[in-house]
Amino acid sequence: MDDLDVRSALTEYVTEAEPPIRLTGRDVLAAGRRSQRRRLSAGVTGAALAVVAILGVTSLMTAPPQQPQTPPQPAQPVEVDRCGTRAADETAQQVLTRLSCVVGTAVRSRVTPGARIEKLTLPGEIPPSDPFLLTAKRYEEEEGSPLLYYLDVRVSDDRGAGSLHVRVLPPVYDGLKSCEDPTIPKTASCSVRQTAEGVLLELTTRNEEGLIVRTAHLKTPTGTIYLITNNTGAVETGDGVHLPVERAEPPLTATQLQEIAATPGLVP
Repeated sequence: MDDLDVRSALTEYVTEAEPPIRLTGRDVLAAGRRSQRRRLSAGVTGAALAVVAILGVTSLMTAPPQQPQTPPQPAQPVEVDRCGTRAADETAQQVLTRLSCVVGTAVRSRVTPGARIEKLTLPGEIPPSDPFLLTAKRYEEEEGSPLLYYLDVRVSDDRGAGSLHVRVLPPVYDGLKSCEDPTIPKTASCSVRQTAEGVLLELTTRNEEGLIVRTAHLKTPTGTIYLITNNTGAVETGDGVHLPVERAEPPLTATQLQEIAATPGLVP
């Protein structure tokens, strides 16, 4: 099984009965095909776009002024010491509790103050009282295989609703290695660099409807931290319906995703 098959299988395994990760190989390939179709049709639609531009200028001249929005919050020191530290004799429940505390503390310190955070749930599912309580699953079906941890939350503030998806994966997961990965469309903004914690891959995609997906993929010696944020708070149901854009930008910036991924203590 090659790397692409492993990633696809892992995505299906992790998200079984859960809101799926927004950035899958299928999603990015579809985005690439849509981008190609846009380029092919650019010549045909040029005149129509010119008319739209003129109408847009007219509407801007007559539109009422918009209310100022709360600016993004600067990074604040994250107090994760209270969450405890990794220990060789930790039980599975202690690891889950520690990681949930670290993720919750890191995220809450970076989203807009007063933002409402709730777990993304499927119809009929009862969310936990703590939206940052991670779910643990075996990486493989065999007993004794390493655990992976994940959660999906909706973040709502005065700009609208967005979401955050967190995956804490064991070292055996290889994941994305470079911007040349075949699942990444050529139109995406992608970069890879070495950080103090490990190799960081940052990716941003935007589809025709304006859905923006930001990804931070940090590969460290102790595991892989995989974070995704986008500008919709809707749950993807797999029925082919496009997710609605519910805010102009995702609730977290690329820098904030990197900071969360590099949070001390975020190790399985």
